[in-house]
Amino acid sequence: MKNRVLVMVLFTVCLMNVLSFADPSVNGSATSNSNNIDINILALSFYDGMAPNNKYVNLFYNNQKEGVYLQPGQSYVKLDNLNGPKSAVMYWNGNCASFFAYDPRADGSHQKIFWLMKEDGVYRSYDNKSWQKIKSWTFNHC
Repeated sequence: MKNRVLVMVLFTVCLMNVLSFADPSVNGSATSNSNNIDINILALSFYDGMAPNNKYVNLFYNNQKEGVYLQPGQSYVKLDNLNGPKSAVMYWNGNCASFFAYDPRADGSHQKIFWLMKEDGVYRSYDNKSWQKIKSWTFNHC
C-alpha cells in the first residue's frame, strides 16, 4: 500500500510540473531552471497556435495509429522515456509536417520541449518563450 501511495504522489508531482507549462500563452510558466527535472522523463507540449477560425491540427506522435485532434488554442502534453528519437507527423488543412519531436542529437539533455503550430509552420522552444521555426507545412508530401 505504501508503494502505491508513493507512486501516485510521484506521478501527481510530475503531472503537475508538466501541466504548468503546457500553454505558451501563459507568461512566466517556464522558470529559468525548467529543464532541471531529476527524473528520466521527456515532456513534450504541442500547442495549436492557429487563428480561432482555422481547422484543427491532427497530430500523430511516434507512429501511433490514432491521431490527436487539436483545435486552435488547444494543447496536448505527452510524457515519454528519454530512450531515443520521437517522431511527429501533423496534418492541417491539406498540408503536413513530419519531424522529430525529440532527437537526442539535436535536443541534447532538454527534457521539456514545447511545440507550437502556426499557419506558416511548426516551431520549437526549450523555455516556452523563444521560438525557432523547425518545419514549414508542405502540401501533401509527408
